Amino acid sequence: MQSEYEIISHNNANFHIFVVNLLYRTPHLHKDYEIGLILDGEVSLINPELCLKLRKGDIFVMNPFFSHELKAENPTLILSLQVSQALFAPYYPQIEQTEFDDTLLTCAKEPERCGEAIRLLFDIAFTYYRQEPYHTLKCASFINRLFTCLLSSLSHHLVSDKEQQSIQAKGRRIRRILQYIEEHYTEKILLADIARQEDLDLYYLSHFFKDSFGTTFQEYIMKLRCEKARQFLLLTDYSLLDISLSCGFSDAKYFNKGFLAQYGYTPREYRSNFQHSRLEQQQKSMLTTQEFLSDAASLVTLEKYLAQTSVNR
Repeated sequence: MQSEYEIISHNNANFHIFVVNLLYRTPHLHKDYEIGLILDGEVSLINPELCLKLRKGDIFVMNPFFSHELKAENPTLILSLQVSQALFAPYYPQIEQTEFDDTLLTCAKEPERCGEAIRLLFDIAFTYYRQEPYHTLKCASFINRLFTCLLSSLSHHLVSDKEQQSIQAKGRRIRRILQYIEEHYTEKILLADIARQEDLDLYYLSHFFKDSFGTTFQEYIMKLRCEKARQFLLLTDYSLLDISLSCGFSDAKYFNKGFLAQYGYTPREYRSNFQHSRLEQQQKSMLTTQEFLSDAASLVTLEKYLAQTSVNR
């Protein structure tokens, strides 16, 4: 079982691109901009302020240090680009204070701009995965063109130095909280534990958590434990009792109630429905929370996708 907590390390060029087959991603954030292209499937992008339904061909843009959650009914394929503000800072310093107001670019509303952004994302990906001569320089060039396109297409504004510092401090706090939860969700975990760690008033932290994630602390823990349990149900032969204990549920009754509320089925029903489906054994890996494709697999997938679409490069 792989950890769901995502830590993406950049190469020296301050960007990282990857293809991920995703079913669910708990609320999380990055210190960089994230631009995602939905290659196949549908996914909901959820943050404390809104819920967007993304479909094939849509592009989403997430600001640094902003919490967001991704949830799909079926595995959804996403081409994702994470870019550090440091890439642009020497010649476009205002990027460090640029915040996008719009987070969605669709071909239905902006066909030309969206098409251009898709082509540039493919240019970046193919150059990166094929390791073409001077590929790092070429990728940086394409990324600059992509951000020019996004800034020309999406509403944005500049935040003050004080606001920027506040956003970054909040982001660092959220990351510490998420890391603590990831390390302790199998145990009895209380918001008071985190309040002590962060040296915060419990009442303040409760509101901070709800404002940051759009859900209460207990709801978040339940959602995380149920998602971990769902993976065990589909990918192992562990008993329901063992799964319940492994995922931090105090008893089987609590496990059943929480899982039913989250997925509309009891754990036993969910496993049974899956076992009686016609899904091939080798496709079970697709039902993990998220599966990052290798560079070689990403290249093959993108070439196949490109051949099936009208995107011209």
